[in-house]
Amino acid sequence: MNQDRASDVTPAECVQFFHGGIYQNPNDLQPALTHALTRAGKDISDDRGYLELLRLGRDWVIAPLRDLQPHSYSAFMESVGPLQVGLHPLEEGFSPRALPSTIVVAFMSAGRRMIQVFPWRRDSTYEMGEDWFGSLRTLPDALAKSWLWRTGGWRVPSEPYESGLVNRRLIGHPCANWMETTKYLDTLGRGWKKKFLPRIVDIFPDIFVPANSPEDMDHYYFECFLDTRPSVVYGPAGDQFFVCTTRTDQIVYHIHHGDVANIRILHDPADAIDRYCAHVLRNLPGDFDFSPWSEPMG
Repeated sequence: MNQDRASDVTPAECVQFFHGGIYQNPNDLQPALTHALTRAGKDISDDRGYLELLRLGRDWVIAPLRDLQPHSYSAFMESVGPLQVGLHPLEEGFSPRALPSTIVVAFMSAGRRMIQVFPWRRDSTYEMGEDWFGSLRTLPDALAKSWLWRTGGWRVPSEPYESGLVNRRLIGHPCANWMETTKYLDTLGRGWKKKFLPRIVDIFPDIFVPANSPEDMDHYYFECFLDTRPSVVYGPAGDQFFVCTTRTDQIVYHIHHGDVANIRILHDPADAIDRYCAHVLRNLPGDFDFSPWSEPMG
């Protein structure tokens, strides 16, 4: 099965879902966004990042890719439309006191595929010096300083709106979109965590950080920053890429089709992931083959 095309959002679905409007001009978006947020009891500054993203536009957002991810940059310029923001006002909740709110999504169209981009948070980006407690520094510079230099992450959603905690098919941001070892193993099926978590800790003992309070939980910081499976696909499929976020060695580890027993290393991850992302942006048929860059550990 072609994982990339299992469930793509079409432009027609976007038009239907974003019944509060789809905007390319920030001057048109601002009154609509102000109205929606005011009705929800929120201040416009809560989502000002979307206005700034729209004002600066696609070319500004992708400019850091020009030198560091040239294949992806070319694919954006040739195959991806302008940056847009869609609004989806929600209905009143079950409680008569519930206030309506609005889902806000920034995206671009790549043929019949939706490319979602998250604005930066709290007026801070990696470009401005924010590295999210060092976890951005665990990525190869060519990835962190391109895809995440001016944004809060990327993904290809399977629905016009998905939880911000879900990320598939493009590079997410560590503040919300990276998946710890335990959660990844849970996506493969029952029993995978029990079987493989001890093995992963044996290989990378420093990823284990025990809970420091009764309210906390144990953490395993072998984290997936890119999962090529669509968000509706689970089980041992596709390719997943990990970094040890207790380190800054920028080594990228590769798991292919759920083969956790044979974790691999991605050689030249900047080039491999650049070519993969260009494949996704161009909507090319078939699953991308990472084998020329993937090699056994040890």
